[in-house]
Amino acid sequence: MSDNLLEIEGLRVHFDTLDGPIEALHSVDLKVNQGQIMGLVGESGCGKSVTSLVTIGLATCDVDEGSVKYEGEELLFRDSESDKRIQDISGTITVVSLLASILFFFWVFLIDPIQGGQLFLISISLTIASWLVGFAAKHEYRRHQKFMRWVRGNEISMIFQEPMTALNPLYTVEKQISEVMRVHDRLVEAETPSYVRVGQALVSPATLIRDAFSSRPQASIAILSVFAFVLAAHMSDYADAAASAVAAPFALIWSFFAYISLGLIGVYGGRQWQRRSFSGPTTLDPIFDALFVRVPPQIPLVFAAALVLFLMLWMPLSALLGMAVISTLLALPAIIFLDYLKLDPAHTRQVIDILEDVRIPNPSAVVKMYPHELSGGMRQRVMIAMMMACEPKLLIADEPTTALDVTIQAQILKLMQDLRDEKGTAILLITHDLGVIAEMCDAVTVMYAGSVVETGTIEDVLSRPRMPYSIGLLHSIPTIDEGADRRDVLPIIPGQVPDPNLHFDGCRFHPRCPFANEKCISTPPPMKEIEPGHFAACHHTDSIGENVAEVQAAFDVFAAEYGLEGVA
Repeated sequence: MSDNLLEIEGLRVHFDTLDGPIEALHSVDLKVNQGQIMGLVGESGCGKSVTSLVTIGLATCDVDEGSVKYEGEELLFRDSESDKRIQDISGTITVVSLLASILFFFWVFLIDPIQGGQLFLISISLTIASWLVGFAAKHEYRRHQKFMRWVRGNEISMIFQEPMTALNPLYTVEKQISEVMRVHDRLVEAETPSYVRVGQALVSPATLIRDAFSSRPQASIAILSVFAFVLAAHMSDYADAAASAVAAPFALIWSFFAYISLGLIGVYGGRQWQRRSFSGPTTLDPIFDALFVRVPPQIPLVFAAALVLFLMLWMPLSALLGMAVISTLLALPAIIFLDYLKLDPAHTRQVIDILEDVRIPNPSAVVKMYPHELSGGMRQRVMIAMMMACEPKLLIADEPTTALDVTIQAQILKLMQDLRDEKGTAILLITHDLGVIAEMCDAVTVMYAGSVVETGTIEDVLSRPRMPYSIGLLHSIPTIDEGADRRDVLPIIPGQVPDPNLHFDGCRFHPRCPFANEKCISTPPPMKEIEPGHFAACHHTDSIGENVAEVQAAFDVFAAEYGLEGVA
């Protein structure tokens, strides 16, 4: 059996846009071995994320050619020519016959009912038949999609670039992790029988009331006392008097407040307030501060509670009871159903164990939290826990440390290394940071403008690079070596990644390369094996040799000539 867990060969894809097709990947070749950490590095727009999304079948692009195999099984799907033809013909007939059926439907009522009815039935029958034929022609596609749903999560998982957009803000952590495990049938057997869960859900409203009295007894007793007072007032015909008594002090306070704010400040104090902004404090400052600045935060809540109490006393008892009954009838099904959907205790413990594996502190509390309640590092750990819940053989990490501080970044990288060491999970690590690549990876692949330009072991690519683009990336890293020359500006690769719409006959890096010649412009460079396992796509691999310092110096000269030296 081959050591290649993932094997991508000659992958070319394009996106359809209003301006025409845009080719995003140009013959990408990539291999990830069992238990290996493969780094995928390059500038933004080089096609790293597209490559990963195509691998797991989540990209919205069209695959032109190439192969993506996982353990020898093809992950890309292409309809046969006969199935494509049948689907196109079926779709055309379905649309035409459906439009005809609409026309004949109006024919029944406006022209001839008998003739229109016959034509309507014929067109409807033709629509259904053509749709069924097209549906049958997509049998292989549906089978492949079912296979890919099994692969995603079970065999290959992906950590996305921004966990806040990947996690659902409406669900708790335990709900999201358990949902992944339920889809892939990885949850342990529930310890609570179904009939017991149904019974618990039916009594959940009473349980909710009991929990409220046990957790917040004072607030619960106060609310119950208010309801008892309202009911007693209605039963003894003192509701109107009680409503007036509740409203009187607040009406007095409101009148006083309106008098002070509108009368004193609006009429008498207008000139004083105008002078305050120019000549300092006035005699109205203490009143203004007491009314507008130092108001206790409980005052609005007191007014709202008084208003609710007044309305309960003011409305007839029959209307009040009717509202209470209707509200209860609407709330009870939702409370019962949500209680029934709660995780089984065994599943909650399983999720807690998974969070412990990714070293989340206090996991029993974190499982009840929502994504917005977690820090960036915690959300990234939850994403890793979710992706590792089904113990996949390959983990694709798309810039997992983006927007994290250095300390949290080191913790996340250490966690991924430990998962590889403990579970044997292979990792495809996508990043811009060559420092992360050097620390984490066993091998590295360098991409530029949708193509792989160099690949090999860490020692080969970082110590003996043979592609000018790889050398330029390494040269752009600031150095603090004592023996290194001090620079006034940071070294750069001049220019930027070319627009995918641009067509190149030769090397796509030649506009930014200090060694570009006519051959580079006209002929695409082949992927050459420099040494066993080390490949580079460049016409100048022999002349570059081990002279990395000369290539870096050439980049500095070329950047100066390009007119962009020191511009990041």
